[in-house]
Parts: sequence; structure tokens; C-alpha cells
Amino acid sequence: MGRLQATADGQQGEREDLSDLAAKPGNPDMGANFEVTFSYLLSIRKPLIAAINGPCAGLGFVLACLCDMRFVERQAKFSTAFVNRGLIAEHGSSWILPRLIGPAKALDILWSGRKFDGEEAERLGLADRLCDQGSSKSDAIDYIAMLAASAAPQSIKTIKAQVYGHLNMELAASMNDTNKLMALSLKGDDFKEGVSSFVEKRPPNFVRVVD
Repeated sequence: MGRLQATADGQQGEREDLSDLAAKPGNPDMGANFEVTFSYLLSIRKPLIAAINGPCAGLGFVLACLCDMRFVERQAKFSTAFVNRGLIAEHGSSWILPRLIGPAKALDILWSGRKFDGEEAERLGLADRLCDQGSSKSDAIDYIAMLAASAAPQSIKTIKAQVYGHLNMELAASMNDTNKLMALSLKGDDFKEGVSSFVEKRPPNFVRVVD
């Protein structure tokens, strides 16, 4: 997995300047559920794919679970490790993991802290793509390129918000929300472009999401 890293040279006065660069990632429209610790990852407006080619344990395991998809190489190694250190399931893993693989499998992984490889991760449903050694990153890039060539960015953004936001809703509320969003999308320029590109048998030219 990649990581974001901020650095400073430690000189006097630098700290005040760096404070102006504080970021507020994610989509604030999704509400307070997605503003706690790492839950903002679920509200990032664009696809977030973890390419996993080695050890993925502890907090790294949680961050991988909070990505939209996981492209996992066969030799990758997973472990939660919390219980082996006298800790509990941290940073939302008790919420996201059962939703990915089911309660019983989640409890097994969280209770035992056992290690398992990429092939078992696929069998469990944790790995969305099983990749050969050295190919997880390129496979993830190819997938994103496919989306960029054919899918409307605004649709991707909205569908992601629907999927995660509706996990916290009753069925009727999620259906009502979907109906409102569909009415808006039917009036949008992307829908017109989608229909035109289909009729004209050409690639669509959708508006980019820049926020």
C-alpha cells in the first residue's frame, strides 16, 4: 500500500506555515459517521484501491479494509495481531470486516490473530482480485484506467457515497435517497453525454470531478 507523508525541516517558524496546509479529506456531505479517525477513507470521492504485495498487519490491515477494493498478490501475508498484544479490534475493523467477509469469518480473524496469505484472503472474500507476484500495482492501475475510459466520475463519486452511506440506513430511507439522486442524474449533462456517446458509438467525454 502507498502512504502519504508530511515532512518539515524543523526550523523556527515553519510550524505556523505548515498549519495552513491542514487537509480535510473525504466528502463532508456524508456526515459525521465518516469523520472519525480513518472513516474518512470511505468518503473519499474517488476509487481507493489497495495494492498489497507483502505483510499487511495491525493498522495496515485496517487501512486495507477501509479501501474500496483490495488487489492482493498470492504471497501477501495478513494478520490483525490485536488480540496477541492484549488489544481490541481497532479503528473500525469491527465494523468494516464483518461487512466484507461476514461475522463468523471476521471473528475468526480478529480472535485468533492468525496469519493467512493472499490466496486465503481471496477465499475469505477479503481480496477482490488475486494477483501474481509483482502485478498488484499494475493490475490496480489498469482497473482505474478502465473506469476512467468508460465511467462518469460523478456517477462513481455518487455510487460510492450511496454504498457506504446506505450501510447506515434502513431500506426505505436508502430507496428514497436513491430516488432523489436518480432524478438529479437524469437531468445532468453526464446522462446526456452517456446517451449521445452510445448512439454515436464513440467513447464518452464525461465531466471530471475536481473537488
